[in-house]
Amino acid sequence: MQLDSNKRWTFAIITTAAAIAAMQALSRRARLLFGGAALSTTKATARLPPMVPPNLDAAQQALYDTIVDTRIKVIGREALFDDAGALRGPWNPEVASPALGQHLERLATAVRTENSLEARVYEVAILAVGAHWTAQFEWYAHEKIARKAGVAEAAFPLIKALAPPEQLAGILEPDEAAAYALARELLQTSRVSDATYAATKAAFGGDDRKMADLCMTMGCYHAVSTILNMFEVALPAGEAPPFRE
Repeated sequence: MQLDSNKRWTFAIITTAAAIAAMQALSRRARLLFGGAALSTTKATARLPPMVPPNLDAAQQALYDTIVDTRIKVIGREALFDDAGALRGPWNPEVASPALGQHLERLATAVRTENSLEARVYEVAILAVGAHWTAQFEWYAHEKIARKAGVAEAAFPLIKALAPPEQLAGILEPDEAAAYALARELLQTSRVSDATYAATKAAFGGDDRKMADLCMTMGCYHAVSTILNMFEVALPAGEAPPFRE
């Protein structure tokens, strides 16, 4: 009996030591990602605490690591992490609830990697949704991505101002303009007319998959915008808000 008890104590000690080592490794990984900055317990957003290693459960840690691995090359370290080492954008709330957050993250990743629309087209739609919601972080992040994708510079202030689609004629490419026109009509009226639907589908070469992907892209970023606005996700220090509050 004494031997069994000793074995149990030995096993408990080894297990605890392994857990501590794992948490320390996670913290070292996080510090490397943040350029050596120490993690703090200051707030990540106005309404959620920072979800940072080693204070994460296994599901939260797995999602945190996935987001870091897939997003850092897309938006960069400054946009991805705040000063506490927590994730910016919609990602800190996603990590707070990984059971649901992982699926929104998968959808957003699929929008970027498996979309039948070209990036310049779906980024115009994302910007239209962000402008509709005046989602500060969404515009901050996606203006850069859309610019890199080839959206014309003159289009950004017009989209941000929710300009009528006709004002972007000759600035956006025809398929981009069609996506913007449909997005604006849907956002303004909660419906899409037969004429607008047909015009957009024609601009997409009659491709039903592109129409479905446009709709799901906008739906995904409606969800992202609600997260950003509900949790008052902040921009990096020194960045001017795209929209007046």
